[in-house]
Amino acid sequence: SADPRAPHAIVMPDREMSYAAFLGRVEGCARWLVAEGCLPGEIVGVTIADELTNLTVTLALMVLGVPQVCLPTHDPAPMRESMARRLAVGRIVATRPEHAIAGRALSLATPDALRTPSRLGPLIAMDADPDATAHYFTSSGTTGEPKIIPMSQRLLAMRAGHSNYAPGERQLLLTTVEDFPARSARLRCAYMGRTSVLQRSESSPPEGAQAICARHRVTRLDLGVLQATGLAPDRPSSAPFPAGMKIFASGSRVPARLRDAFAGAGVALYVEYGAREASGISSTYPLDLDPSLETVGPPLPTAELEIVDGDGNPAPRGEIGEIRVRTTAMIHAYHGDPVATARHFKDGWFHPGDLGSLTANGSLCLHGRADDMMNMNGIKIFPAEIERLLEGDPAVRAAAAFALPSSVHGEIPVAAVELHDPATLSVAALLARARERLGVRSPRKIFVVDALPRNATGKILRRELVSLLSQPNVRDE
Repeated sequence: SADPRAPHAIVMPDREMSYAAFLGRVEGCARWLVAEGCLPGEIVGVTIADELTNLTVTLALMVLGVPQVCLPTHDPAPMRESMARRLAVGRIVATRPEHAIAGRALSLATPDALRTPSRLGPLIAMDADPDATAHYFTSSGTTGEPKIIPMSQRLLAMRAGHSNYAPGERQLLLTTVEDFPARSARLRCAYMGRTSVLQRSESSPPEGAQAICARHRVTRLDLGVLQATGLAPDRPSSAPFPAGMKIFASGSRVPARLRDAFAGAGVALYVEYGAREASGISSTYPLDLDPSLETVGPPLPTAELEIVDGDGNPAPRGEIGEIRVRTTAMIHAYHGDPVATARHFKDGWFHPGDLGSLTANGSLCLHGRADDMMNMNGIKIFPAEIERLLEGDPAVRAAAAFALPSSVHGEIPVAAVELHDPATLSVAALLARARERLGVRSPRKIFVVDALPRNATGKILRRELVSLLSQPNVRDE
C-alpha cells in the first residue's frame, strides 16, 4: 500500500509517476505477458537495462506469480546462457533482439507492446502461493560460480517489513537495477509504498549524485564503498549533499578515513552489513556504539550473530573467528547446489564465510573472508589489518591484501593499491610504515595498479589479482 507521504512511486530526471499510474503500467505489462504466452511455472529471464521498464516487467511477473531471474545486459552472453541453462529458463523478456538466447522464447518489451491489450479479461495470478519461489537471485560470484538464491513473495515482503525506511522515504541508488543491491531496494520501496528515485531515464543526460539528491528531495542514498569514496566530501571535486539526508554504505569494509570525511562535513554516514542469503545482519544506524573502531554496528533485532572458532564453539569477545548468523528472513538452501548448501547452512545457521570479532559493546568488526586468511609459517594474517593500515595513507584510494604461494613459508602477504594520485606516494615509505606497525604480518611487496579488479557491485575480485600483477602497467618497489 502506498505511503500517503510518498505520493510518487517513481521519480526520474524527466518525470514523476504516482502509484496509481505505476500500478496501471504494471497491470498493463502483466496483461501483455499473458498475451505473450507466459505459463505457470515457466521461469522467465529478464534482460532489460532501462530501470523503469525493468521494474515494470519485474513487478508484472510477480503479480502473475511467474518466477523470474534477472540476466543482466552487462553480463557476457555466455554467462547469461549458463544461468538460463541452470534454471531451465523458458522465456526471455528483453528490449533488444540481440539479447535473445537460443532455444528460449523471446518477448520484446517495446513501448507499444506494453500497452494494455483491451481484449483480455480479469487479471488472475497464475500461482497465488506466497511461499512459491518468485525470484531467483544470484550471489556476487566473487568466490567462483554464482550460487542461486530462491526467494518467495512472503520472504521478500518480510525483508521489506524489516527495513529501516522512514515514512515518506525517497531513496536513490547509483547502481543499476539489474544488480542485486538496487533491485532488492526497489522491491522494498514498492512493498513499503516509498519512493524510488531513478538516476537516469532513456532521454535524460547523466547528472551528479548531489544534484539529483537536491533536485528530487532524496532522503536516503545507498552506496557501495567505491561510490562513497568517489563522493567523499574531502575530494576536491565533491559537491555538498543536502542537509539531513542519510547515506548508507555497504558491500565491503568501509575505511575509517572515509567515515571521518563524511562526519567532518556534517553528513550522516551509516555502515551496514548483510548477505543476500540472510538479509540485514548489522548496522551502525541509528547510533554507532564504537565510532573509533571501524565496525559495522551491532546485530539488528531480527538477527542473531555469533563468532565461532574452528570447532564451531562461540569465541570470546575480541577474538577473531568465523561469523555465523540466523535471521528471521533467511533462506535455508541454495537452488540445485547441495554442496554449497552443506558448506554454508549448518544446524539452522548461515555461514557467510566472513571473519569477524565483537567489541565490548557488541559491535561487529570485519576481518575479511575466511578463504582469504593467509598462513605464513603458522602465523595467521588477516587481509583487513593490512588494508586498514594502507588505506590510512591519504594517497591510497583502496587496498587489497592477498597471498602469494611460497615453497618456504607456505604463503607470503602482498598488497595491491589503487591511488588517488600516483605522484604523491612513496611505495618504499608505505612499506616501511607497514613493517613498523605490523611486523612479520606486513606485506612483503606493495604493487601499484591503475584499478583493482571489481565486480559490478564494486567488490574487489581477489582471485584476479595474481594475474593482474603480471601486466606491464603494474609497478612495485
